Amino acid sequence: MHNESKFRTYILLLFVVLIPLELMAAKPMRVVFINPGHADMNNPTGQFWPEASRFASAVAGNLNINLEILHANRDHIRMRNMVREVLERDTKPHYLLLVNERFALSPLFEEIDKAEIPFFLAFNHYSKQLSRAQPQPRVQHRYWLGALVPDNVYAGYRLAQILIENSNRTPAHILAYSGDTVTSASLLRIRGLHRALSEYPDARLTRLVPGEWRYDIPEKRTGEFLKRYPDINRIWAANGAMGLGAIMSTEKSNAMSRVRIASINWDAEEITALEQRRLYASVGGHFMTAGWSLIMLYDYHHGRDFINDGGAYQQRKIFEALTRDTIKDYLPVVRTRDWASQSFKSLTKTHNPERTKYQFNLSTLLANQ
Repeated sequence: MHNESKFRTYILLLFVVLIPLELMAAKPMRVVFINPGHADMNNPTGQFWPEASRFASAVAGNLNINLEILHANRDHIRMRNMVREVLERDTKPHYLLLVNERFALSPLFEEIDKAEIPFFLAFNHYSKQLSRAQPQPRVQHRYWLGALVPDNVYAGYRLAQILIENSNRTPAHILAYSGDTVTSASLLRIRGLHRALSEYPDARLTRLVPGEWRYDIPEKRTGEFLKRYPDINRIWAANGAMGLGAIMSTEKSNAMSRVRIASINWDAEEITALEQRRLYASVGGHFMTAGWSLIMLYDYHHGRDFINDGGAYQQRKIFEALTRDTIKDYLPVVRTRDWASQSFKSLTKTHNPERTKYQFNLSTLLANQ
């Protein structure tokens, strides 16, 4: 009886010890995502950043991630202050998900390291200098786990390629609206535009204008450019807001019959414009990058390090092109944007151990439903 009593005591102690461990394991990972844009869909820079938050929230809900999203409203000073506020909290998140908009957060990497919060970069590069000499995750900064950056060169190239190849044998004369002269997304998309132009000697870049990611600048200036340069027959816009502004101005100028417009983002208004055949093409899907980053962090948190599939600093072709002819195949999901109804577990390696390679794009997501 004495041995039986000791055995029961041992089992009870084991039960008491293991239950808290089980509860700890069941606790969701905590992530703070500092979004550089607006939360409200109705803002002058378009729907990209609100959509990024919506998609990330859907991924987090599906994977039981405790996700807190802070919006900086395109104010990089405010964004820095938000990071510092999180660093000073008594209860810190397991991970920080950051966007290095205008490269404003690079100077804070040392501070984040000292706070010992693992952090991950999404969307933008570390710096304008994309050489191997720039700091790398887990090397110069111990708590910088990695980065996931959409291939913006490819996006700019693909958008230009669609416009140039479908020019009805008339040489493409392009009016291009870049985002700005600073952010990596803008600079790299322009690099892709120039790459496409180098492959099509008959195509010409008539004007390149910084549109500051806004609707109003192309809306005010496109008509003026169409009058000054009557050969313009293609408009390349680095985001949806600028593309929509260009559409409005082109319609006011009664020039839609001779001008094709294409943009980057997949904003809801872009999808509608594609349906209405006012927009020729839209390259997008990159708003999902924060959500894909959460999947990588989720796998890392559960012992499956993403470094084994593409390294710590990753650039992927997340973009896909939707045109007037292909939009019908994607309408049910891109029109409703009901991301919460999607299942993301099959795209993780934690819940799908057979998956050896990440495939981050809308087509893969829909194929796995």
